[in-house]
Amino acid sequence: MTEAAHTIVRALHGAALIHGVDPLVGSIHYRIFHPALFTNSAAERQTGILSPLTDQAPWPVVVILGGINVNTDGYRWFAERCAASGIAAVLYSHIGTITPGEVGLSPGIDLDALRPDTFGTRPSCTTLAALLEAIARENETGRLAGLLDCTSIGLLGHSAGGTVALLNANPEWFPGVAAVASFAAHTMPAAILGHPEGTVLPVHPGVAALVLNAGRDEVIEASIGRYVRADGSNPTDHHPVLATFRHAVTAQGSALVTLRDARHLTLCDPVDTTTARGFLEGPDPHGAEHRDCIARLLLSFFGTQLQGPSAEPTNDPTAACTQADRELISDLELK
Repeated sequence: MTEAAHTIVRALHGAALIHGVDPLVGSIHYRIFHPALFTNSAAERQTGILSPLTDQAPWPVVVILGGINVNTDGYRWFAERCAASGIAAVLYSHIGTITPGEVGLSPGIDLDALRPDTFGTRPSCTTLAALLEAIARENETGRLAGLLDCTSIGLLGHSAGGTVALLNANPEWFPGVAAVASFAAHTMPAAILGHPEGTVLPVHPGVAALVLNAGRDEVIEASIGRYVRADGSNPTDHHPVLATFRHAVTAQGSALVTLRDARHLTLCDPVDTTTARGFLEGPDPHGAEHRDCIARLLLSFFGTQLQGPSAEPTNDPTAACTQADRELISDLELK
């Protein structure tokens, strides 16, 4: 019996080089997740290549920036959820310098661009330019030609990747970037960078931000020492994530959502326990429920800000949440 044609999610693989960087730490490997049509044809069975489903194209694009030494496969569940909703999602892996003499998985960070005398003059993300150029090339030729809306790009970052996303969601640097979301991330600079006490680095005022806060984030709690001055004082009495939303995010349509008892790595499934700092916290007993809630929040937000097909327009991303989701949300602030 011939199987009926149906829609599934597929991913296209590619690679790019960061200009002017040693290829050993300057290469990017990416996957673009998109809806496709499986017809069970002989060609599909032989090659594994399926035609993109073009009904909802061109698709908005969400680029996912992972945390330091966090395996990007942990974000694949959400990339697939995006693609199934008619939003192309991009995951990428990059080996970059984390600290002097140490390399690892990184979203791509230029710490020198975050110092007081340079902040705001250039991007602090080393990977986005090359990655967005590669996405544009995929939209010009090949299987995804004409199917990606490079004028409607969202950034989603986790942990350090969230900081990078928040600070680089700047359409003046990266045309097409129209929205940013973060999970377990903030823009409070480490004391070693030399900013005045209490600094929270600003997010571009023209880009709406959805800031998702893990209510039981023991990784950020363990990092508080990075923001303590030589005299032992803490630069602010605010939680870094809450301070980011309240002092750094100004765009209308922005929201802060705190998920009760969520952990720093709740966004990841599976969690790679051999790397990163997940050992600082216990597993999230409500991880699956939290991720379902997170997906509805993000798809509602990006659906509105990128004018995608996944949600009705709303300034409140919790409008798409179920009653069970709302029981997991302990705080909501809107701008």
